[in-house]
Parts: sequence; structure tokens; C-alpha cells
Amino acid sequence: MSDADAAHDVLALLADALFEHVCPDGVAVYVLEMDGKLRLSAERGVGPAANLEVDLDDVGTLAERVRAACGPSYVAHLNRPLVAGASLYGDVVMLRKDHEEPRLTLVDGLIDLAAVALSTAAHVELLERQFAELREQQEMLARSEKLRALGQMAAGVSHDLRNILNPLSLHLQVITRALDRGNVADAKESAVEMKAVLHRGLQTIERLRDFSRQSKETKSELVELDQLAQEAIAIGKARGASGGREATIREELAAPPQVMAVGSEIVSALVNLIVNAIDAMVEKGTAIVVRSGQDANTSWIEVSDDGPGMSAEVAERAFDPFFTTKGQDGTGLGLAMVYATMQRHGGNVTLETAPQQGTTIRLCFPVHGPLSGRAGIAPSRKS
Repeated sequence: MSDADAAHDVLALLADALFEHVCPDGVAVYVLEMDGKLRLSAERGVGPAANLEVDLDDVGTLAERVRAACGPSYVAHLNRPLVAGASLYGDVVMLRKDHEEPRLTLVDGLIDLAAVALSTAAHVELLERQFAELREQQEMLARSEKLRALGQMAAGVSHDLRNILNPLSLHLQVITRALDRGNVADAKESAVEMKAVLHRGLQTIERLRDFSRQSKETKSELVELDQLAQEAIAIGKARGASGGREATIREELAAPPQVMAVGSEIVSALVNLIVNAIDAMVEKGTAIVVRSGQDANTSWIEVSDDGPGMSAEVAERAFDPFFTTKGQDGTGLGLAMVYATMQRHGGNVTLETAPQQGTTIRLCFPVHGPLSGRAGIAPSRKS
């Protein structure tokens, strides 16, 4: 029911009650409309003569004008405004054919009840409009959030693909040199590695396609973290070499229990960590260590470097999307994608770092179900 329909029903009931219990000679009820004019909404006993239109500024003359329009048989009139709070909703005119005083207490009570009902109807109408606007805004926000998330995902996948596919140029150079020397074995070995890199790249593209379709398929399988680490190390080394940055990467792998995971996502996460560590070596440091191990209910893998480390302020924002300390050379998506990967796997990310004391980022995976339902970040300073 609209605001106008509700007001008409309330005013019709008011006219009935006043005509029956207070003023049997004639009642005219006027409503204040949006254009600032008072118009007849309901009448009892007075007929069409009361169908007047009055400006709000002339409301004081309404009762006399109604009495005059309805004829000389009406010798007395009484009017009451329909007011609730600070709002005027209309005016009530009661006409009499004698000078008997109406029961004012009952008149005022009925009019006050009607005014409150009108106020409530107006507030309900306002709330319904505001709720409709809010729902529309929420739908717009949901659409824009989906687009933002898709854009962030696309940027992150692009970042991952760059890390994974850049080593292809290095492998092509190796194959070219090997074939020039007639060394077919080395060329075949590089071709096998290229095939593995391309496979990881295709899996990364598949992740973007699944996301755009809002796919809920997990495609998780039991994986060996050590095997994924070795793949990531090979890609990371080639990535660093293709950018002219050599780094020593030491393996300390302890064969932790298998975990349920999407292998390509874990490789991408580890490549991000290794590439970040290699980039840090440019400023300070000599070695990167990739370790694996297990705790009570978790298998973990971590990447450590003895580079410049991070300040507390940088560590606090390290996993925020688009936050970077690399200027134009960074996208700010590497660690954000690592965080998102661990969130999808129900695992944890921990960051241990301090200025001039290197950085260690550990990825912890549940062996028997999710650790906490979402990824957690626990930055702490080295002592």
C-alpha cells in the first residue's frame, strides 16, 4: 500500500468516527499534499460542496469557506489540524446545524490517533523507500566488488604467469646453445622443463577461468610439499637468471606428510616467495633457504633469506593487495596472492622479519582438515 492509499484509508476512518460519534451533521477531512495544498480526502454529510482546494498559507480560512460553500443550514463550525510531532498532515472541519458544543476531548483524541497513524504510515513509506535504495546500492556494490575481485585475481594471475613463464626464454636459450653444439640430451632436458613450466602456466590460467565462472570445484589432491618446492626452486632460479639476478638457494627438505592442495597454486605461491627473496638479495644477503617440516597437525614449508628484512610498518602491510616497496618494478600482488592461496587451503601464513635480519615466510598446511577456516598472518620480529 502506498503512502497516499494509507493516508486515504486513515482519513476515511476518521471521518466515519467523527460523523458517527461526535458531529452527525457534517465532517470534511482534508489532506496536505506534496504541492503544499489542502484537498478534500473524505467527507460525511456535506456532499461535493466541500470539495475545496486551499493553499497551506490560507488554512486558517478553511473552516469558514467550507461552511459557506455547504449552505446556510450550517450555523457553526469547528476545525482541528492533523498534527503529529512537528509535521502537519491535514485539517478536519466539522459543521453543525445548531450551536451545541461537541465533545472536544473525544474529537481531539480521535484526531490525535489519526495524526499518529498518518505519521506512522509516512515513516513506513520512507523506510520502504530507503530500504529499496539500500538494496539497490548493495546490489551495485556486490557487482562492483565482484568486478574488483576479478580484476585483482586477473592481476594476480598475470603476476604468477610472469614468474612462471619468464624462465621459458632462458630454457629456449639453453636449447639453442645445446643444439648449436649438437648436444641433443641437454636440449631434451630443457624441453622437458619447459613442458612442466607450461603445464603450470595453463593451470594458472584455468584458475582465472574457474574464478570468472564462480566455480566451486576444488581440484585438490594429495601432494608432496618437497616435490612442489623443488619445482618452485627450479622456476625461481630460472626467473632470477632471466632477470640477471643469480642467487644461491639451499634446500633443507624433511619430507613432511602429504597434504590436500592444488599443486599449481602452491608452486605459484612458493615461486612468489623465492622471487621476492632473490629481489631482496640485490640489496643485501648471500643465501636463500627453502625448508620443510611438520608439527603436530601441520606440514609446513618456508622460504628464508638473510637479506635486509622489513620494518614493523612494512611487515604489517606486507600481505595487503597492491602494497609494494619496489616502486614501479613491483605490483604489490605477490604476497597478497600467497595469502589468498593459503586462505583457500585453510592454512596459515607466518612472517618473521626485522630490519637487517632477513625474512622468513612459512606456509602451514593442515594434515587432517583446515587449521582455522581462514589464513592467518602472524608477523613477529626476530630477536
